[in-house]
Amino acid sequence: MAVWNGPAFAGFLAVAFGSLLLLQPELPGSALRALWGSLHGGASAESRLAAAWEALIVRPERSWSRVAVGVNACVDVVLSGVKLLQALGLSPGDGEDHSVLHSRKDLEEAFIHFMGKGAAAERFFSDGESFHNISQIASELPGAQHYVGGNAALIGQKLAANSDLKVFPLVNSLGLNEQELLFLSQSASGPHSSLLAWSGVPDVGVVSDILFWILKEHGRSQERASDLTRIHFHTLAYHIVATVDGHWGNQLASVAAGARVAGTQACATETIDSGRVSLKAPLAFVTSHSEAGARVSVNPEEPVVQWHREGVSFHFTPVLVCKDPVRTVGLGDAISAEGLFYSEVYPH
Repeated sequence: MAVWNGPAFAGFLAVAFGSLLLLQPELPGSALRALWGSLHGGASAESRLAAAWEALIVRPERSWSRVAVGVNACVDVVLSGVKLLQALGLSPGDGEDHSVLHSRKDLEEAFIHFMGKGAAAERFFSDGESFHNISQIASELPGAQHYVGGNAALIGQKLAANSDLKVFPLVNSLGLNEQELLFLSQSASGPHSSLLAWSGVPDVGVVSDILFWILKEHGRSQERASDLTRIHFHTLAYHIVATVDGHWGNQLASVAAGARVAGTQACATETIDSGRVSLKAPLAFVTSHSEAGARVSVNPEEPVVQWHREGVSFHFTPVLVCKDPVRTVGLGDAISAEGLFYSEVYPH
């Protein structure tokens, strides 16, 4: 009878698990996470991933000296959308997306549509008088909270303690969510532009293809004047940072830091509380659908996956999603700012 020692047996199980991910990717994520957890004495994938982030997130060798942030600011009113609809005398009905809101009915339908998808949305309200009236009611509702809003104001707040803020018209880096990314591709007939909307967690290969297209077709090169060399994509379940090679460093720490702040800010905690978050990212995926992409798997103890494609580097990490979020307004801006703070720009 063969006798296995501890390290050999653990190694065998790890290899078996990796093979299972590659050969049976259709298995439910919960089943895969439970199996992987059993290999580590029952410790949750969330707690191991959070611990791995802490080891990866290090300051860049050269810190930021100056940061340019665009100019925009507003006041965010944070409250229950359902309570607002009730205060407006609206009863939930069928949901429908509207590119522009013209009435309270449009607001109700758009809210129901996106709430059903668990997605955030921004829409222009064409009737100024009605919008002012709705804003007034929202601001005066019991429990309504008011925060500084606007992308530039929020990112500026996050970075102000560490950098001088200067404004000039150069764009080196973009932060995008899944709706913004797909809209860019649709508006310019990019890859996968026939996709009308995401279904569930955005496919990593599709996201990767669009990020690659943006940087190759609209990013910095010898043929064009663009300064764009970095994109930080963030969705609920995972983040990807894509960079043109030779321009950015410390992106492993950058993408991990952005994902970490998504969990801490949403749960209003200083550090990741593994009991209040869950891992929803795909544990195996292909890196492209436009070409023969590689198939990769994610290990919670090595949570940042890297790949390269024609001079563009990609860094992927899961997000530990807050189960009962306290505040999500401005989360995308906090993610972008945190990722930039841990980035290093190579001088050119």
